[in-house]
Amino acid sequence: MTRTILLALLLLLGLAAAPFDVAPPAFAQSSNEATDRGVHPNPSRNPSATDEELMRVLGQERLPPDRVQGNVYLPDRKLGVLIQPQGRTWRDFRVTGTRWIHGILLGLAVLAVILLAVLRGRDRYRTDPEGRRILRFRAVDRFVHWMTAVSFILLALTGLNFVFGRTLLQPWMGDGAFSAMSLWGLSVHNAVGFAFLLGILAMAVMWVQDNLFHRVDWVWFRSGALFRKVHAPAEKFNAGQKLIYWGAVLGGLALGVTGVLMMLPISTVGVNGMQWLQGVHTVLAGLMIALIIGHIYLGTWGVEGSFEAMSRGDVDLHWARTHHPLWVEDAYGRRRPDGRFEPAE
Repeated sequence: MTRTILLALLLLLGLAAAPFDVAPPAFAQSSNEATDRGVHPNPSRNPSATDEELMRVLGQERLPPDRVQGNVYLPDRKLGVLIQPQGRTWRDFRVTGTRWIHGILLGLAVLAVILLAVLRGRDRYRTDPEGRRILRFRAVDRFVHWMTAVSFILLALTGLNFVFGRTLLQPWMGDGAFSAMSLWGLSVHNAVGFAFLLGILAMAVMWVQDNLFHRVDWVWFRSGALFRKVHAPAEKFNAGQKLIYWGAVLGGLALGVTGVLMMLPISTVGVNGMQWLQGVHTVLAGLMIALIIGHIYLGTWGVEGSFEAMSRGDVDLHWARTHHPLWVEDAYGRRRPDGRFEPAE
């Protein structure tokens, strides 16, 4: 027994002292050597073209009708699709088409504002001689408006960076600074988008009653009040403001839905579905930016006194009688022969 124990101890000591210079398994060596020689474990998935042939195909101005696809060892076989004709079409739209779309829409919006400023001028008003003012927007109305407005401006700036940033900013900012700014811009864009969508939903619920079209709105349209300094009868919102409201609500909801869908995994809608979502999203964004440029002009410099409604909540009584007489009469009382309003019961 003693000899057996001693032999076992000697054997263990010998194993412990032996160096751990163990060669890799034979199959690993053969796999590496096979890969170096261009031979793959599964012959059915061997490359069907050389690197030179692949680069020649990708460099062609027009891709063949079939997709350029290879073999992958991953469960998701779609990852083997390197590029497809629809992908190049989308890339051209993303790189070139969006710049033209946004450039044309922005140019038309600025041109329209300039024409209104030249042809129509600033719509001024006489203040009420007694200094009377009436409430037009509650605090909650102004909060919803400014939350939606600020979030939309942030969305527009960060979104336009993805359209024009590589052309206008990257050359003088440098690759590193532009990349960091774009990453932060994407994070801001995705986060602020939810605040914008919440504001649009609140506007759709709170102001829909005052933005329904009535017969008086057609009178406003026929009067040409948008292009001339005439004051046709109007309710709390005139026909032009109602158009802006519905454009903002419907366009904002569509922007929100497409934006949220683009945040989901690409497998939700597929590659082509994601490309369509981005195309619709960017076109709607350009239209919305052009619409809001006109809204900002008319709500600030174009119509004097309008900005006070959203900045402080109340407006001059004479301004209200001039631009929205039906609203004043309905909300604050009946008109008397002397031009004053009796308090509403």
